[in-house]
Amino acid sequence: MKIVSVDIIDVKNPLQSAVAKWRPVVVRINTDEGVSGFGEVGMAYGVGASAGFGMAKDLARLLIGEDPMRSEYIWDKMQKKTFWGQGGGTVVSAGMSAIDIALWDIKGKVLGVPCYQLFGGKCGKKGNSHDARTVCESC
Repeated sequence: MKIVSVDIIDVKNPLQSAVAKWRPVVVRINTDEGVSGFGEVGMAYGVGASAGFGMAKDLARLLIGEDPMRSEYIWDKMQKKTFWGQGGGTVVSAGMSAIDIALWDIKGKVLGVPCYQLFGGKCGKKGNSHDARTVCESC
């Protein structure tokens, strides 16, 4: 399986205004086998969305032709093959994280398991989804 394209989506929504801006940016990684994974650039509030969009777009070029199941290799490539990746920072980290989330989404879909199973499974009882100590059944 290979990555054939990456879409960076600037989600327009009715909650945007001149005063309060909520602008999610979503990464969709597409494979040659028709599996797509989604991740969000965590800079949807205020003026950061444009920077997150640009960083995700720049990093996306490094993914074409790669095996999406090799997320550690791809993370290392994004970090070490780019000048800004080595220095870190909010914008770089947000772009890399969105791509990483999308890669995990692909892994879960290919393996037929939810992502929390890939991360080690449930560690608590069924409970409220806002309680970090539990995992709800729908996750």
